[in-house]
Amino acid sequence: MAPEKVDVVVLGAGVIGSCAALSLRRAGQNTLLIDQFRLPHNNGSSGGQARIIRLANVGPPQLTPIMDDAYKQWLQISDLVKEELISPAPLLHVSRSEEKIKQAAASMELVGKKPVWLTSAQTNAKYSTRFTDDFMIFEDTTAGVMRADRCIAAVQRLYREAGGRVLDGWPVTKVEAGRPWLKLKGPRGEVQARALVLCAGPWAASLLESFGVRLPLRTVRTQALFWENKKFPQASFLDLSTKNYHYGLPALDADGRYKMGKHAGVVTLPGTEVDLSELTKETIPFINKYLPFEADKPNGKEYCWYTVSPDGECILDRCPKHPNIVYATGFTGTGFKLGPTVGDILTGMVLGRDHGFDVSPSAPPVSPTSRPSIACTASTEQADEMRLPWYKGREALMNDNVSVQAHVTMGAGNYEHIFTFQGSSDYDSRQG
Repeated sequence: MAPEKVDVVVLGAGVIGSCAALSLRRAGQNTLLIDQFRLPHNNGSSGGQARIIRLANVGPPQLTPIMDDAYKQWLQISDLVKEELISPAPLLHVSRSEEKIKQAAASMELVGKKPVWLTSAQTNAKYSTRFTDDFMIFEDTTAGVMRADRCIAAVQRLYREAGGRVLDGWPVTKVEAGRPWLKLKGPRGEVQARALVLCAGPWAASLLESFGVRLPLRTVRTQALFWENKKFPQASFLDLSTKNYHYGLPALDADGRYKMGKHAGVVTLPGTEVDLSELTKETIPFINKYLPFEADKPNGKEYCWYTVSPDGECILDRCPKHPNIVYATGFTGTGFKLGPTVGDILTGMVLGRDHGFDVSPSAPPVSPTSRPSIACTASTEQADEMRLPWYKGREALMNDNVSVQAHVTMGAGNYEHIFTFQGSSDYDSRQG
């Protein structure tokens, strides 16, 4: 039996891959969305019940219009499926860093929205919190909480209704790059496509390396905790004042619980379980100090994988040696809300069309052979002072005989994590 041939294969059916598949199908491409696991699943970064959606941006300025456009598209998707995908929930930005919080507020104004500044006393009176006077605080009243599982299901439904096909439980064991056709092979058969969009999350680095692209990506296992919530209103928050920042949002579950986490985790291999008890120990004191939760211990947990780029910003690019392969990776736990617009950008890259967004590099190249569109800016501590490209440190990370300490910045510059890599296969992490 001859292998199936399509215009584009999208590999990875998380939120980014699903949105890319929908965008490509709307552009008239015969598209096949492939995932190694049966759908739905929680083996990547897109599972779970709730995600924050916001307009305030503390990352590269190029992200501000992307965030704005994506928010509008999510509302359109909600209308199309006639289902509430986003629950209104104001977002409190709190910080002891004047620079960070003013940057976030300014980004809202760039898209025509106004931050609502509050004093600590006003915030505590309104939200029953206990923030001290050294915090600067504003509300993003346009923010909301996404019903994450429903969002992905809605995108995949629209994709199927547009004539797109899904192959789930279809692991790909080999990709043979080529023109005009590339081949994807697995235990269940072979598919050929003119183009490949790679949105493989924790598995992206190994796949990209087979195409000659070596990125300093790390897979991080993290968690969110759930707390009984009887006093805190339906609002979310981000504490931008710490390196490993805390965040919280309504869980949108039947019990009315609150979802709370720390933008941190343990470096590991995809699919590997690790001990995250230290994250719990670090989150509880923050809650006891600032938030009005009555329970001393969480009553539930939710696990997630981050695919971490050195500076926590996404990498969108094509493989230099194989221009019919494009990829999106390194979202570092902050990419869910961007899905529809990133999908459109990837479609533009595949078809050679102007997608209308500035995705020019914001930093030196990540590697000598790959020049990402939205680039990584982190480096070793020495290189940070000297403004040297990250790949100077990256080459050492890829050498099994060299042990280096990389100072990695995640979460738009607010989260610094010290990863100690013992070569490319034996590494651990500790909080920085």
